Amino acid sequence: MKNLIELRKKLAAKQDEMRALIVTAQEEKRGFTDEEETKYTELEERAEELKKEIKLEERAQQLAMGGAATKRTIDDPLHESEFRDLGDIITTYRTKPNDPRLEEYREMAMKTSASGGIFVPPQFSAQLFEVSPDEAIVRPRAIVIPADETAPDADITFPALDQGSGSNMYGGVEVNWIGEGDEKPETDAKFKDLKLTPHEVAGHIVVTDKLLRNSKAVNAIVTKLFRGAISAAEDDAFLYGDGIARPTGAISSGATIAVNRGTANAIKYQDIVSMLAKAKLGGSLVWSASQSILPQLLTMRDEAGNLIFQPNANNAMSGILMGYPIRFSENSPILGSEGDLVLSDFGYYLIKDGAGIYIQASEHPLFKQNKTIIKAFWNVDGKPWLSQPLTLKNGYEISPFVKLDIPKP
Repeated sequence: MKNLIELRKKLAAKQDEMRALIVTAQEEKRGFTDEEETKYTELEERAEELKKEIKLEERAQQLAMGGAATKRTIDDPLHESEFRDLGDIITTYRTKPNDPRLEEYREMAMKTSASGGIFVPPQFSAQLFEVSPDEAIVRPRAIVIPADETAPDADITFPALDQGSGSNMYGGVEVNWIGEGDEKPETDAKFKDLKLTPHEVAGHIVVTDKLLRNSKAVNAIVTKLFRGAISAAEDDAFLYGDGIARPTGAISSGATIAVNRGTANAIKYQDIVSMLAKAKLGGSLVWSASQSILPQLLTMRDEAGNLIFQPNANNAMSGILMGYPIRFSENSPILGSEGDLVLSDFGYYLIKDGAGIYIQASEHPLFKQNKTIIKAFWNVDGKPWLSQPLTLKNGYEISPFVKLDIPKP
């Protein structure tokens, strides 16, 4: 017998490659090149071969089981064929709560600290977290530690570099040139323990019962809205969270350097230069900003009279500022406030995913209005990898997290 799971993984990989070719051509507003056309045709032919191979193997396994349908496990990439999509699961959970297909997902929720509901299979929950660098600022750029299979919400302790007094930017590690026959000196690496504890976070949406009976519509609406809400909520916590029952934000942490602006309620060219001078260069820096700064940013010029920011015509207001991409966040403070412009390298930010996503659907609070509340909840934590700014050998202070502050006397 062949491994159906592996065959389906191979098919999914071929389809992903085909989709990537199409997306690339669409983004560049062109058709396939000759090379891409040949590649796509080869992938298409191989995908068809795999489909036939999978179909034959399914029949063979059904015969071996006496004609019974093959039971797919939760790890099977096509396990979701029992449910077409997230909308199908929600509709079934709401209208047919005793459907036997829901039992394993309900049992999985009961084995965790989740307060009721059903577990959403990875095939569907992944869609809610698969955000691109254009859709979310922090998660696509941070170090993400996946949930452990046996204890997804357990604490995890991560070594954080201690940048305290007497430490250098590598946590006290000293490098020495050693002559032949000389003893190797001991290093004095200084670390702090950084504990990440996934916190529960929930979001909900109200839909009409009429809409709920249309699983395809529910899937389209719920996936789009929850995905956007999850992205915005996480960005807000990962950037500005106070660490109390939620993540510690990069910009509200002790690792952040605040650069005083020269003029109140304004952003000047020199402010941006000063921020860049305090950033740890060499990583993957990205600006995050309030949309309210656009009138000043679009007209800002350097000392030679050149505009310093030109938005990308193919991608709305995204573009490059001083050599690094800029993203406008709905959570950023208004112009003139502390943090209305931020420069960060989120390779120095850790995210610990926990259990979830879980779904609940209840009509009771809005029973008379023929509406249902759909609630999604999951667990996550995040913290900066550093506890304070980095000090270079020459004494100059830098950080992967730099924010524009208000003027100080």
